[in-house]
Order: sequence, then C-alpha cells, then structure tokens
Amino acid sequence: MASHEPQHLLSCKYLLQTIVAVLTLLSSAAYAHKASDAYLLVSDTPQTGLAGAGGFAASLKLSLALRDIDAAVNQLDGDNDRKLTWGEIRTAMPLVLDWVDQGIALRCANQALVSAWQFESLEERSDGVYARLAASASCNAETTLSLNYKLMHGIDPTHRLLIGGSLGGKDIASVISPEQAVPVVLHGGVLHSETSNSGWNAFSKFFPQGIHHIATGYDHLAFLLALLLPLQLRAGTQRKAGLLGLLRTVTGFTLGHSLTLALAAWGLIGAPFWVEPAIAITIAVSALLNIYPQRWLRGDALALGFGLVHGLGFSSVMQEAAVSQSLLPWALGGFNLGVEAGQLVFVAVWCVLHLALVQWTHYERTVVKGGSWCLVVLALYWTGQRLGL
Repeated sequence: MASHEPQHLLSCKYLLQTIVAVLTLLSSAAYAHKASDAYLLVSDTPQTGLAGAGGFAASLKLSLALRDIDAAVNQLDGDNDRKLTWGEIRTAMPLVLDWVDQGIALRCANQALVSAWQFESLEERSDGVYARLAASASCNAETTLSLNYKLMHGIDPTHRLLIGGSLGGKDIASVISPEQAVPVVLHGGVLHSETSNSGWNAFSKFFPQGIHHIATGYDHLAFLLALLLPLQLRAGTQRKAGLLGLLRTVTGFTLGHSLTLALAAWGLIGAPFWVEPAIAITIAVSALLNIYPQRWLRGDALALGFGLVHGLGFSSVMQEAAVSQSLLPWALGGFNLGVEAGQLVFVAVWCVLHLALVQWTHYERTVVKGGSWCLVVLALYWTGQRLGL
C-alpha cells in the first residue's frame, strides 16, 4: 500500500534510522567514555651534564595504550589471535620504540634532539593496559625545548596527547593532536609563560578536548538520547511543558556529572571499577522507562542521579592527565564547559529532528518506543562487553 506520509517526514524518518545504525556500528569504540588518548608527564631531572652547566634537563614519561600501538605496529600481535601476551610485547618493543622515535620530535631551539625512548613497564589505566616509555632531554638555559607529536597520525583521528607535569618550576598543561602543525613549547623563552604556565592556555586547550570527548563518547550520547526521547515539543499547550522538561532534564544531568567530575578531578573521590558497566546500565534503565513509564519517577531526578555516575566516567581524563593543582581549575573548567557545549549541540540536533518528526502519526510507537528498544539492546551489549562476558 502506498505511503501517504509527507516526503519531508519520510526523509527525517530515514535520517533518524541512519543515526541509530551509525551509533550501533560505532558501539565497539564506546568504551570508558574515552577516545584514543596518550599521556606525557614532564618533570625536572637531576642537574647533571649540560643541565649542571647552566642548562636544564627534562624527564619524559610517555604512556601509550596497547590497543593504539597494536593498530600502528602490525607485528605487535604476532599470532593474530587478538590477545597480546608479554612475550609478543617484548619481541615487538624495538619496533615500537622505533615508531615512537619517528613520531615524536624534540628540539632545543632549532636543533633536533635524539630522544632515545626506552621501555619502562606496563601500567593499568581506566580504559586498558598502557606501555610506559621514558626519555630525557637537555637544553641550554636560554633555549626553548619544544615537542612535535605525530603518533597515530592517519591511523586514528580521535587520538590526542595530554601533557602534564612541571619543568623549571613552571607547570605544564596542554593537549596536542597529531594533525597539529605547531609544536608544544615545554620550557624556555617567552612562549613558555604564554603557553604551558598560563591558566587561560590550559582552559583553551581543554575546552576543545571536552567537546572532542563528548563527541566521541557514544555511550554518553546514547544516555542523553534516552532522556530526550520521551520529551515532546508539540505546538500548543504541550510545548511549554516540553520545553520546561527539556530544561530540567539537561540541567539535572549537567549538575550531576559536573559535581562528580570536579570531586574526582580534585582527588576527593575515586572512580570505582563498576563505573563503566554502570554507565551502560543507566542507558538501559532510562530507555526501559521510556517503554514502561513510571509516573512517580521524574525525568530530571533520573538525569541528576545517573549524571553522578557519568561524571565519574568523565573524570578519568582529568585524573590521568596529571594536571598540576595550580592549573587544574582552569583545565577542569575548560573541559567541563567543552562537554556542555558539545552536549548542547547534540540537544539542538535532537530538537530539530524531533520537531520535524513529532507530527508523524507513528512517532510515539516508532521513534520513542522503537528507539528506546534499540538503546536497550545497545546498552546490554556494552554492559556485557565491559563485564568481560
């Protein structure tokens, strides 16, 4: 039987189905609220050699996820069984060190340094096992030490290097992408005070990182969608109630995750092991409540309570970036506002799609109920994945 639906409603319907399909395809990348991150900790070294002659020396500790190394170094998983062993890592480590040497350029002013990265150990982080590498760099007192980072370039566009620590009594907090052409100044010259030691610079670096983090946090977006699906902005008397519900829901979620993110970033609370499975469960519960609504449970209260859990998931980025106490308020503020900016863009996109579809006769059954069932299935998949089932 021919469809009598207006063409623009059919187009929006197909667009919504495409979005759901894309979310499903990207589900395997949605682990731990994190995209691909590496971490660099910078600190002073004992005054020896050039540093003792009026220069300075830096100790560099680089943490790279094994999953990222495996994507870049084909020989890491020697038997291709998708399970890395200590023997495979040890055998492939010379290739890994060579890849890192080629992807990280350290310079004293215009002079290139031989970094000679060395493997130190494996370490467990919130999103898996990392390899920790170490190197050192020494420069004359009046020169500038800079770093150019190209690891994962052309392999993973979501990859970022988060830099923290201090050097020469000045704190460092920065974020760099492999696509970034301008190197990061770690020490020396006028640029150092304008970049590494500036609160505003920390804010400006971590604000886009917050946007990047929410844009690649598919489980967070899925939870937000579960909260938004039952809200309706129809014309007439229901629109005001729908707008108030939207405002209360978004505000509740913002307050919830901002609170636990700040507390965890300051080290007042920690993220327990069950946070990531719990985040997936919040999606399933919220979606099920769209299918089987409970009148006694308000959506904004649910957003606030579950937002506390999602904030703990967000906090891993700030905790593992090793941002100093002096720059932490700036970095945390930038990161959180970036998350909120990305969240508002997502809400705006939903509102546009919602207003185009809400007059459709089967909106409630197909979009709200059908979309919620899709989110339940997706959330159960993530829960099993994070529990190792």
